[in-house]
Amino acid sequence: MGCVVSILKTVDMSQSQWIRPRKVIYKNDRGQVLAWDYIERVNAHNSVLIMPRFKESGDLIFIRQYRVIFDRYVIGFPAGVLDDEDVETCALRELREETGYTGKVVEISPELTLNSALVKETAYCVVVALEEDARPVEQALESSEKIEVHRVKKDQLATFFGQASARGDIVGGGPWYLLMAAQYL
Repeated sequence: MGCVVSILKTVDMSQSQWIRPRKVIYKNDRGQVLAWDYIERVNAHNSVLIMPRFKESGDLIFIRQYRVIFDRYVIGFPAGVLDDEDVETCALRELREETGYTGKVVEISPELTLNSALVKETAYCVVVALEEDARPVEQALESSEKIEVHRVKKDQLATFFGQASARGDIVGGGPWYLLMAAQYL
């Protein structure tokens, strides 16, 4: 799937409908007054990262999503922002919208940080079990989303990520950490 997006310009901003920059001023344990800049979402503070896994084979679902801020595709897990719903409902909704798959939630992580130095946001990692013969229905993508769905055998992660990188894609931190844990733990 080729991406037909033209970036017209990038502008500086102070706040948008989605995010706002913040500065916290604090005194450390040595009495020094310091400041830290970060960004936060305006109307949400939690997200979900979904790790869809086929029950018997252990194959995983990854998405290849065009991300306009990089003007490149990013390999990652399906994910989304928690609306007025619980973590499980959000995870299953986002999985269905982004991949067309449905499954059963088998694990929800404790609250996690993704980039605690820059973004004031927490997330939950949700493992969803898929039936081996599961077939996706049509995705329900937003107009800003361009997403390809890939089923990857667990012993082919390094190859899949290597091919993605070779074509110019960025591999997300979560999927890469998964590969490193599988190889080194």
